Parts: sequence; structure tokens; C-alpha cells
Amino acid sequence: MPAPESSIADAVRAARPADGVTVWLLGNAGVLLVGSTGRRIAIDPWTSDWLEVHSAADPDPVVRQRPARLTSAELAELVDAVLVTHEHPDHLDPGLARTLTAAGVPVHLPRGCVPAAEACGYPASALRPLEVGQEGEVCGFDVAALPAAHALAGDGYGRYTQWLDERGAHRAVGFLVRGGGRVLFHGGDTVMWPGLQDRLRAARVDTCLLPINGRDWLREERGLVGNLTARESADLAAACGAEVLIPVHFDGVVGNTGSPGELVDYAAATYPRLTVAIPGRSGVHLPPIL
Repeated sequence: MPAPESSIADAVRAARPADGVTVWLLGNAGVLLVGSTGRRIAIDPWTSDWLEVHSAADPDPVVRQRPARLTSAELAELVDAVLVTHEHPDHLDPGLARTLTAAGVPVHLPRGCVPAAEACGYPASALRPLEVGQEGEVCGFDVAALPAAHALAGDGYGRYTQWLDERGAHRAVGFLVRGGGRVLFHGGDTVMWPGLQDRLRAARVDTCLLPINGRDWLREERGLVGNLTARESADLAAACGAEVLIPVHFDGVVGNTGSPGELVDYAAATYPRLTVAIPGRSGVHLPPIL
């Protein structure tokens, strides 16, 4: 697959942050982080065309709003590790399994996602299962998993719960990522759940990366589990005391997108101390504040 016109590979290669963390958006929920050590991790990269190809014959096939900002080969060359929040194929990309494995890139994911990862081609040797509440070091970053509410709960619009397997292992999480004097939270796919803002405030989160594609009855009827809206993401970031909000999950699948403009307008009017940042080709550099 040729490199997309929007590839950010050269900018990532050139980045040498002396301190802090630099963030790039990869498309959909995907982000790439470079810390002060120069090591790189990606969260939820979706770079292959596996999902589009395998849904092509469906009545409602997957169509990307825009190309991924890296090819799969570029991603495998650039990153030292991948974190995956849950097993939906726009987050755990089956088309990346061979590429990441061949490059020796480990994949850190919730324990409840391991069967799905193995079923789509990731060997057990490449997987690093995480439990909710577990903390560990990943390429110079300290990472901890928090629950995510990403399962429909019963009948009726808008009822969500945590996504667990039959043994109670989490199949969807968000990640706290500490490094370079920053504390970031990538929410994965989630809506609000009781106590989330308190957990983030206790962790001293200063930067939130949150989905803004929202949810509605029509999408739920199609089986699409929704997320925070643009306004809810700003409400959560402000409630937990974050200084920066980076929106994700707004430019993935046609029909399941969000509006950064709505987010910017709402945050500016409601939370003037909250900075909404949308990384471009050069990324967004977050200097240390700790």
C-alpha cells in the first residue's frame, strides 16, 4: 500500500523532544506518543484496509472518512510498542498482526481481549495482557489500565456498562500514561461511568485524549456502541482538572464521526481554561509540568 499523502512518518522520525511528550493523531482513535527518551508508542492504531475489505460485501460496509496518517509498514518501523484499548477492529487492527509481529513490536492489551487478538492472527508471544489497575513500564512510559464503559446494557437507548468476559476480565479499557513530566489519559471507547473523573483527578491527569463521536438510537440499533459526545468530553476533561483536551474518534468511519468544531466552540464558551488541541503534521508538543 503506498504511503498516504497525509503520512506523518518524516515528522515523527525527526522529532527529538528534549522533554515533555509529543502527540500525533493517526486517525480514528489512534495516537502516537514520543517521550523525552525518544521512544515511541502508539495507542489504537488502525492503519490497514482489513476492515474495509472484509466489510465490502456487507449491506453497510465500512468506509473511512480519510486515510490513516501512517501506513502499516511505517507504523511498525516507527513504534517500539502498541497499546490497544479493546478488540473492535478499528482499534485492534487484524491487518496489523503480521506486520507488527514481523517487526517484533509487542502489543499491550486488556486480558479480556487476548482470545480475540489470537483469533485475528496475533501470536501469544507478541501479546502483553494487562489487568485493570495494573501498572507497568512500556518503553519509558508508566502505563495503567482503567475500566471503560463500552457495552450496551439491556434494552433502551443509551444504557452502557463495562465490557467484561465470562470470567470478569475487562475487554475494554482506557490508559493512564505517565512520562516526560505529563500524565495523559486515553479513554479508548467509553461513555462516562461513576467515579471516572475522580480517578483521573487522583491520578493528576493533565491531558485527556477522548472520543467525541457520540452515540444515538440509530447507531445503537445497528449495533454500534457509542462514546462520549463532544460536549461530554469537555465536561469530563474539565471535571478531572485537565489542562489540555485532544479529541479522537472523530474522523474514522463515515456515519460514525464527530465534530472538533463543536468541541472547540463549546469548550471556549464553557471552560475557557481548557485548551483544545488538534495535532497537525508536526504533532502537538506538551512540555513537562510535573
